Amino acid sequence: MKPEKIDLQVEYPCPRCKRGRLQAIVLTEAFGCDRCSQIFGLSPDGLVLEQLSTSYPYKKAWQWTGGNWRDQNRSLTDNYFPFILVALALIPPVWLPLVLQSRSGLGALAITVVLTLIVLIFWLARRSRP
Repeated sequence: MKPEKIDLQVEYPCPRCKRGRLQAIVLTEAFGCDRCSQIFGLSPDGLVLEQLSTSYPYKKAWQWTGGNWRDQNRSLTDNYFPFILVALALIPPVWLPLVLQSRSGLGALAITVVLTLIVLIFWLARRSRP
């Protein structure tokens, strides 16, 4: 979806807390959320909303698509995580019979279980973040 220009006269949903409403701050090119008190500034072109008051070293940024906010800070893990998850789900059915036939199958099986648990933990952590 093509991003739309963000208008200071329009009220938008908060991209951070998802419950509040963004309202323009008088005499500035910024918005404030009425629920989470976050402050957001506009990029010079008016297409990107950036979170200003944050201790996070990288600025969070969003683009308005007309109906919702699209996160501009999607990392590589966000983009490729489903592919990694599918690959790890397909490896055990192929690898497990080979591992069990080898002499050191128990060690390789333990490694497979540990790697699967690590992926599961990362998946659960990713699902629970805001």
